[in-house]
Amino acid sequence: MTEPAIGLALGGGSARGLAHVPMLEAFDELGLKPKVIAGCSIGALVGAGYAGGMSAREIRERAELLLSNRIGALRYAFRERQVNPFDLLAMKGLASMQIKGETLASLALPHTLASNIEDLAIPFKVIATDFDTMEEQVIESGPLVKAVAASIAIPGVILGPQYGGHNFVDGGVTNPVPFDRVRQGVDIVVAIDVTGRPREAPGAHRSNMELAVGSMLIMFHQIAALRRTINPPDIYIRPTVDSFSGTDFFRFKEVIEQASSAKDELKRALERRIAELDQRRD
Repeated sequence: MTEPAIGLALGGGSARGLAHVPMLEAFDELGLKPKVIAGCSIGALVGAGYAGGMSAREIRERAELLLSNRIGALRYAFRERQVNPFDLLAMKGLASMQIKGETLASLALPHTLASNIEDLAIPFKVIATDFDTMEEQVIESGPLVKAVAASIAIPGVILGPQYGGHNFVDGGVTNPVPFDRVRQGVDIVVAIDVTGRPREAPGAHRSNMELAVGSMLIMFHQIAALRRTINPPDIYIRPTVDSFSGTDFFRFKEVIEQASSAKDELKRALERRIAELDQRRD
């Protein structure tokens, strides 16, 4: 089996994006490494670790450390990392309190990673959205933590950094599954879509928040579907994460278990594509 050049796109989906971990385990178990990775939102956070040289197992272990339970996460942040709670929150009046994206990203990412994107082991593209110009931005150099913070900046929840005086928000707003950013110079394009779908209503009516979040998910699906129509990736995997909400980070083990079938699906798809490439080369 000849190792192909693979471009890997990791999409956004908040807590549902924890399903990216078993997808990366599929690569490790097959002895494959992507040639280039693009990450959006949670995909940028997980992808940063993998592009920085962490194995999928190491990423899983770090996620378990941080997300074992709420008390453990607070103890890690405030005791072990000695983060002041006021350093984590951006307060511009009670009506606009947000989490600081750069502080959050620095807590999630290990200090052992390279400081700058261009120094990572695998070429890495962080997808964010320039709010002021209303355009997708692909960040390929500069401080890693700042770029990831821009990509995970959920509007109204997580405060992203500024670039050139412009405000940046979540990359999912413009490109929720950025497979078009990993096409150049590769044999196989793999896209992992963890957006999920609006959950079933628990009662007779959905809450305002459920309607708002569900509407965003519909928008993300439409954007990704349009991009696939124009130029689809070779492999498109959707882990079964619809039963989880975007805030279910402390259900990490359940998300991982639910994504196991998608991991097997990805392994079979990769093996099939590689075999097809080998046949064409022969």
